[in-house]
Amino acid sequence: MDRVPVVIVGGGPVGLAAALELARHGVRSLLLERHDATTWHPKARNLNTRTMEIARGWGTAVHDALVAVNLPRAWMSRIIYTRTLDGEELGRVSTGGFSGPGRDVSPEMPLLSSQDVFEPILRRGAEASGLAELRFGHEVEGLESGGTGEDDRVVLIVRERASGLAYRVEADYAIAADGADSGVRAQLGIELDGPRGLGHFVNVYFRADLDPWTAHRPAVLFWVASDDTRGVFQPLDARGRWLCQIAYDGRAETFARYDAERCVAWIRAAVGAPRVVPEILSIGTWTMNATVARQLVRGRVLLAGDAAHQLPPTGGFGVNTGVQDVHNFAWKLALVHAGVAAPALLDTYDTERRPVARYNCDRSLENSLMVARINAAASGESGARLSPKDAVAASRRYGNFLGMELGFHYESAAVVPDGSEREPGADEVIDYVPSARPGHRAPHLWLERAGERCSTLDLFARGFTLLTGPAGARWTEAAADARARLGVALDARAIGAEGEWTDPSGGFSELYGIGEDGAVLVRPDGHVAFRAAEAATSPTERLSSALGQVLSRAQG
Repeated sequence: MDRVPVVIVGGGPVGLAAALELARHGVRSLLLERHDATTWHPKARNLNTRTMEIARGWGTAVHDALVAVNLPRAWMSRIIYTRTLDGEELGRVSTGGFSGPGRDVSPEMPLLSSQDVFEPILRRGAEASGLAELRFGHEVEGLESGGTGEDDRVVLIVRERASGLAYRVEADYAIAADGADSGVRAQLGIELDGPRGLGHFVNVYFRADLDPWTAHRPAVLFWVASDDTRGVFQPLDARGRWLCQIAYDGRAETFARYDAERCVAWIRAAVGAPRVVPEILSIGTWTMNATVARQLVRGRVLLAGDAAHQLPPTGGFGVNTGVQDVHNFAWKLALVHAGVAAPALLDTYDTERRPVARYNCDRSLENSLMVARINAAASGESGARLSPKDAVAASRRYGNFLGMELGFHYESAAVVPDGSEREPGADEVIDYVPSARPGHRAPHLWLERAGERCSTLDLFARGFTLLTGPAGARWTEAAADARARLGVALDARAIGAEGEWTDPSGGFSELYGIGEDGAVLVRPDGHVAFRAAEAATSPTERLSSALGQVLSRAQG
């Protein structure tokens, strides 16, 4: 029987990200994927700004390979709505969520490519880590142990599809990233909350020269809405690779009629030009749901990605919510596996991530309804309340979601509140207000050391990080004591004129909400765990107590 610390079920982008994150934290894993290779169909396209920040931790080779396959920037700045590509333009919306917030907010920008391109990059990175074994063509057929709180291990029944050979895998924990129809979730009996079957779509991957209708007005999405055609064109590389989505009634017999010939006819009608000659590369189907699992943790099993939540694709939050799930639980698994944290720390994965998944799901569904309103207005449906132009203008949240992407926060036992109030922007979806309030993503700020420029985000590595003001010597001493007392990895970094890292903008203290002798404790996932505006009394006890709470263990 194979024995590993963590077994990952599913080798899509979320499963591969789990292997990468666990390797970053020094944890060995075994990934089992029933398909023989990574996906051949584009599927997801967007790795957003927060996900690309996470990718910085996967090493230069993976990060730079992802950046290299990005769409040209001009194609990321707007969504265009038309009747057909050759027909009337109904309107356009600038899309800061897809083009990125700028280097003052993040050192990263989003990636727009396609899943068939970026999945192999993640796979190569995981294989190169030396800590992840990937077995494609191996299907998990059952969970024999690990689904209850009484189980002391996970045991999976696995079959190698090519040979038919069955075997067992034993692990301390399992990650179920096995998709929307997750067999692991079904065996655990975990229900999904939220509407299902909201729409059915034919997904067509094709190659064609659409430059006459798009090159002069590049966009991340071209929606079409006429009496005959409703759908969307998605550029994959700005060199002729496209994805389009066609609504249908969800019946198998209807989908069977969408052969290459019919898809070509739809593309020509949606472009409005019969001379277009598309080369159909693949045809798939999917159903739109807006569901979240009622539990993300059951026994020794953690759900992630589509196994945990299924989001409408409008906004591109599906894969990103999954990758950020992984980023949340990987460090927790590592500390529990090492005996540094108590198993109760893993419960905070559910507490922290399920509300975020529900929020992302609901906002993505709202985006989908915005598109439906535009389609209704364009078609002159009797129930349409807005003109096409006004309906497009009302869809501004779709494509502009920085507050939603970077402004979410956690409330759990792994966060120590400081009594401060959250400060949302004018529109909590669109507007991001940087904050180092406990539970929030620690804000990006450019720092310098010996002429080297660095983002604050790059200081958050495998362990905890304590950022102090320039007069934070007492906190540095407290960090040394906490390391010895709790056996936890903890780096202390003084920021400011007299500190290890200089602050060229002079904005660190204000941005992080502390004085010169204050401190902020940042978790390995870059979220603030604890903040003290000043040293005041007993920084050693305060820091050790905060860390003990985060680790779900008594102070020792």
